[in-house]
Amino acid sequence: MPSVSAFRLGVLAFGAVMLAVAGCVATGQSADPAAGVEQAQAAGQSLAGFQRSLEQLRAGKVERVSILQIGDSHTAGDHFSGRLRELFQEKFGNAGRGMMPAGYPFPYWRPYQVEVQQRGGWTVYSSNRTDYAQLPYGLSGFITRSQRRDDTMTLQTKDGGAFDTVDIDFFRQPRGGHVVVTIDGRRVDDIDTSGTAYELARKSYAVSSSNSLELRTRGDGTVDIADWAVYRRERGVALSSHGFVGAEIGLLDRWNWGNVTKQLREMAPSLIILAFGTNEGFGPPDRLSDYQSVYESRLAQFRQSLPGASIVVIGPPDADRLPDYCGLRGASREQVGCRPLSSAEAANYGQLLKNRSRSLCRWHPPASLDIVKAAQQQAARRYGAYFWDWSSVQDGACGADRWVSQGLERSDHVHMYEAGYQLSAEKLFAELLRGYRGR
Repeated sequence: MPSVSAFRLGVLAFGAVMLAVAGCVATGQSADPAAGVEQAQAAGQSLAGFQRSLEQLRAGKVERVSILQIGDSHTAGDHFSGRLRELFQEKFGNAGRGMMPAGYPFPYWRPYQVEVQQRGGWTVYSSNRTDYAQLPYGLSGFITRSQRRDDTMTLQTKDGGAFDTVDIDFFRQPRGGHVVVTIDGRRVDDIDTSGTAYELARKSYAVSSSNSLELRTRGDGTVDIADWAVYRRERGVALSSHGFVGAEIGLLDRWNWGNVTKQLREMAPSLIILAFGTNEGFGPPDRLSDYQSVYESRLAQFRQSLPGASIVVIGPPDADRLPDYCGLRGASREQVGCRPLSSAEAANYGQLLKNRSRSLCRWHPPASLDIVKAAQQQAARRYGAYFWDWSSVQDGACGADRWVSQGLERSDHVHMYEAGYQLSAEKLFAELLRGYRGR
């Protein structure tokens, strides 16, 4: 996700009428007992399949419950998804780190539970870049390519963790090369990635309480790695997370849904979490006229690929803008202040920005953020998904500014510190177990 100063500014008017919100959507913890009961009922309806899987796990009827989270930079950092993973594994057992993009897909990639390194001449292709959109991306949204000898990527578990199963997804292709797989210093395979067509394939390895994994190319052809995953034989939960800096929900349109569906059915997540909206919320309002239909099309695709999964739509957290033209970047938060847009400012937001109006020279949630949130709520309602309003954790509008003062949010008023993400994950965890009988 780019810095606040890099976000595109809107130039057209904010929609006059917000979408109504009704039905089985939740907006976070409520002090109203009646509202709390209603939210619990909504959770019971939308999350029934997921909560049933947790009950089966506890009863010993299944060995693993998988969760999949996909989102923007709030997910990419893994503080949010990492804490959520820890909470589920503390309560229900640790079935492993799950699927990750292979190697080191972007700067500052710091996945929880493992350390990863990448050396040599690997080239990373991301579905979040339109110039790489023609590649048949799978569920990780990345393809990491080598055309040289002795390019390596390594994975090492942390904090005494271990894995018992390894999955490596790669692409077979004409003139594909070999990649040597080493686990705990022992060579276990030499994968031949050649094939008659460019197609996704998988190799799996059963090992015993291992801590390190290395892939090394032989330099005899192109090697394209899609992702890798590590699991434990222990009964429990595995949460796989895939995040993309600066991403919007439209990113998923650049994935190959034949490949994605294949991997979804192999993973069989009981819960799919979609966490987009911040970047769209800083964009121009005129780009959002069909946002709800775009979001619905993605929900429909997940429903078609995996009909039995529960889906959670996470609305964007509060994020605040201070226009660059105000020249107040060096001023203290107390000097600038934060105040939501008035109805008049919201209705003319794009024009006010274009005219460099001084009336906007304070921190404020951008006008598009509410459009995005309302569209996501309606899409969730239509497809039986559970909507969680992340901004409710921050007490709504200007919550990012309040969190800056509390040391939970960075000064950009968009990205959180680790403590903010972890607090958010703890609130979501409680929400996902709302109404769960085994709680």
